[in-house]
This record gives sequence, C-alpha cells and structure tokens, in this order.
Amino acid sequence: MNQKQRLEQIKKWLSIYYKMSLEEIMNQFQVSRDTARRDLVKLEEDGEIVRVKGGAILPAHRYQITHYHERDMSRLKEKIAHKACSFIHDQETLLLDTSTTVELTARYIENSGLKVVTNSVDIINVLSGRSDIALFLAGGKFNPYNRNFTGPQTAESISKYSVDKLFIGACGIGLEGLTSPDEDEAYVKKAMIKAARQVILLTDHTKFQKNFFHLVCGLPDIDVIITDRAPAETLYRKLKELDIEVIIADKD
Repeated sequence: MNQKQRLEQIKKWLSIYYKMSLEEIMNQFQVSRDTARRDLVKLEEDGEIVRVKGGAILPAHRYQITHYHERDMSRLKEKIAHKACSFIHDQETLLLDTSTTVELTARYIENSGLKVVTNSVDIINVLSGRSDIALFLAGGKFNPYNRNFTGPQTAESISKYSVDKLFIGACGIGLEGLTSPDEDEAYVKKAMIKAARQVILLTDHTKFQKNFFHLVCGLPDIDVIITDRAPAETLYRKLKELDIEVIIADKD
C-alpha cells in the first residue's frame, strides 16, 4: 500500500473514531514509526488532521461538521454489531463479509471455538489475537482501498467452505434485493450467500432503497436483517411477506 492509499484509510478511520494513534497506524498498515509520522505530517500539511502527542485527531472545524452525524452513525453501527453477536454461539462456523459494521461485530465477539472465514484483512487483524478462533482468509485480487480480496479467485476460495452463518454488509437494498456498484464485490457476496446456511444482513437505514448496477441476490436469499431503523413501508411489507426477520437494534 502506497502513502496515498494509507492517507485515505487514515482519514476514513478518523471520520469514524476521530482520533488515531501512531501505534494503530503502525499495526494497521504494517509500517514503521517513522513512516507513520510522515503520513501524519503530510495530512497535517494538507489541513486534514491535527497532530497530538502519540497520534492525530480531526481539526476543530471538521470535527464540528462531522462529529455529531458520524458519532451517531458509529453508535448505531455499534448497536447493530452488538445485536449481531447475539446470533453467534460457541463452536459455530462463520463467514464475515468486508463491512465496517461486520468488522465491529468481529471486535465484540466473545464466543470461543469458532471457525471464521473472511476476505477482509482488517477482520483478520481484529481476530488474529484470539487463540480460541480458527481463521481462514479467502484470497484473490487485493483491493487496497477496502483492504480485502475480491474477484473470481476469492469467490472460488469461499465456495470450498460450508458455514453456519454469514454476516454480510450492504451497499444497497431494495425491492429487487441486494445490489452493489462493484462487479467483483457482487461476485464474492454471491459466493458467500451460497456457502452459508443462514444469511444475516447488517445494514444501517441509509442503505435502504438504494439500487446499484450489480445484483447480489434477491430478498428471499436473506434470512435476517439487523438495522437501526425500519425501511419504508413498501419494502418493510415485502420483507414481512417473505418471512424475513427484521430486527431494529436501536430500540434496545
């Protein structure tokens, strides 16, 4: 990963968590302390961050603009992730999609004896310290922006597994089903759905009624949706007709 790509990832992290330490940069991108410092110097020169002892934070003007919305979205995703963890039981086999909400779910897993398959480098990093969880990485073409593997090779790798549950993220979901703007991503998500006995979609309300070019699956392929707010009446009624369980995590 080059510096430009790292800087984008650092800004993405800050938009959610508002601060990032040098150690987190070093661990996240496998770079030296000097490289991490140079990245922060560059971001500060561009007015993107304010350097503080041990790391960086958002500058005051950007913090005021993004803080409340992003903080609320982060909290909502955390609620979705916590609810998702209630579906996980010891000794199960899981497939974890590349998604910020799915990654949060991985952070909150307390169960043991799990076997976890994922195409996400970040999820591998999150769970790599868990000696009680067996990890399997579905490789293929590496996407440096999303820090994951996609494409036919990844889909083929996933097709070799049969798992109890899939936790999958959404780019868009509407009456026609789950859609994605990226062909390779859609290809991998299809393979994930085929490999799982239960498909659990984790999505915030902003993804409802969004439609993209590549169809991932129809609504009948989804078993459970965990979200922060119910979708519009037409879509909600269709989900109920299909006996898809819709769980509103923000009600807890």
